[in-house]
This record gives sequence, structure tokens and C-alpha cells, in this order.
Amino acid sequence: MNMATLSPRLCPKPYRNRCVSLPVRSHPCVGKIQEQLCKLRSMSEISWNSKTTILTCLSGLTGLYRCFDDLFKSSDIQQILAQARHQILTNQLLEVSLKYLDVCSSAKDVAGKIKKNVLELQSALRRSKKGGEICIDGDVNAYVGSRKEIKKEIARSLVLTKETEAITLEGFPLLREVNHQVSAMVKVMQETSDMSCVVFHSVLTFLSSPGVKPKHRGWGLVLKFVKKGAEGKGEKGFCHELEAMEAELGKLVNEAETEENEEHEKIQRALVGSEAVESAMEELEEGLEGLFKAMIQARVSLLNILSI
Repeated sequence: MNMATLSPRLCPKPYRNRCVSLPVRSHPCVGKIQEQLCKLRSMSEISWNSKTTILTCLSGLTGLYRCFDDLFKSSDIQQILAQARHQILTNQLLEVSLKYLDVCSSAKDVAGKIKKNVLELQSALRRSKKGGEICIDGDVNAYVGSRKEIKKEIARSLVLTKETEAITLEGFPLLREVNHQVSAMVKVMQETSDMSCVVFHSVLTFLSSPGVKPKHRGWGLVLKFVKKGAEGKGEKGFCHELEAMEAELGKLVNEAETEENEEHEKIQRALVGSEAVESAMEELEEGLEGLFKAMIQARVSLLNILSI
């Protein structure tokens, strides 16, 4: 037997063709996205009743979009998405990303407005604590009015979040292609869109504390509603810091007049509660800002593909 026939360079041509036709592995970034999705899914299944869980899930979602930024910067993925037959997918991804950017920006604005309103309340509480007139009914009523406007904004954002649920990427014909890389990519895109919807809905619900009621408007019923609302929503509850602060405000403006020392204790508890809300809103703003930047960067990378 001629030993030259055993050389890999002289292998029959059909053998090399069979190697080329083997299934293509998923892109490394797709694998990272799948890992991030798995972690985020497990975190979101624990509880939505705490600030810590909300912030952790926002951080996880931020990591997801950073992975997508890396994915869209990959030359082979750019070549795939730049193809005319995938133009529909690219356009739909851009549409979805724009909706989520609007929701993220709105949620950040809501957190900022709550913090601003709380800071104004703090000023009134501190003035009373330092010997000023112990009557903050007007300040509480102003807070109530602002919370009503904020809830309208939250309602509009929830509608926008709902609209994204109707967009399904998995129905695209390209999933029927014999291309494992493309189908895996579309699958993680769909799962990320679904997870974004869940996280944003939970953040907005988190900010929708029932709210304090003006004096003599049945504060006991409000406290009952807070408890019932949290239980009825299962894992998705209201912000504990907001609930606690508003409960103290309710006691301050609705309970019968008491001794001056007791009034000062109520003011102190309401003040401590407002500081906890301020801190929570600051952390939430930072988390949403980081997510917004990651989403913007991923969108820019996707837009750049259209110019290829």
C-alpha cells in the first residue's frame, strides 16, 4: 500500500465535504446569554417583594443586554442580520428595543419623581421636628396629589409593556432554516424580550404603592388594601419602604391628637421611613440608568448592522 494515501492532505474530497456540513455551533455570546437568562429566571422566581430582588434582576437584565451588544458586534452575526431576508427580524428587534427604552426611561423618571416628593416631605417633617408647627396635612395632601399623577404615568408604561408581549420573534420563517446558529440566536432574543417584559412590569408594580389618603378619608381601609394587594399579587408586591413611610404618614395625619412627645415620635418614624424611600429610589434610579445605557449600546450596535 502506498503510504501517501494515508496523508490527511490526500483524504478523499467527499470526506472534507461531510465535515463542512456538520451542524454549526452556537455563537459563544449566545451561550453567555443563555447562562444569564438561566440565572435571571431563577432569581425572578424567588420573590418580587423586596428591593434587593428588584435591583438584582435589573442588574441581571443589564448583563443580558451587554451580552447582546457583544453579539451584535460579532462579524459573523453582522453578516447574518445584514442579509435582506433577515431585515424583518432586525427591524422588529429595533422596534421592541425602542419600546423597552421608553419603559425604562419612564420607570427611571417615576423613581426620580418619588424621590423628589419624598425630599419635600422630609423638609416639612424636619421643620416640625425642630419646633415648628406640627401640622403637615398640606404637605401630605401635596404628596398624595403627586402620587396620583405618578400612577397615571405608571399605567401608561404598563400599557406599553403589554404591547411588547404581542411581538413574537419565534414565528419567523428563518427558524425553519437549517441553521442552528440563527435559530439559537432568535430563541434567546425572544426569551430576553419576554424577561424584559416581566422585569419592567415588576419594577412598575413595585413603584405602585397604594398611596396615602388625605385626612379623615378612611386610612384603616387603606392599610387593609395594602395588605390585601400585596397578598393578591403573589410574588409581585409593593415597595416595602413606600408602604412603611406612607403608613407612618397616615398615622401622623389621621390619628387623634396626642401628647407632644408622641407627636414628635410619629414625626421621627415618618422621617426615618422617608429616608429609607429616598435611598431605595436612588438605588433604583442607578439600576435603571445602568440598564438604559446597556440597552442603548446594544441598539446602536444593531443599527450599525444596517449600514453594512
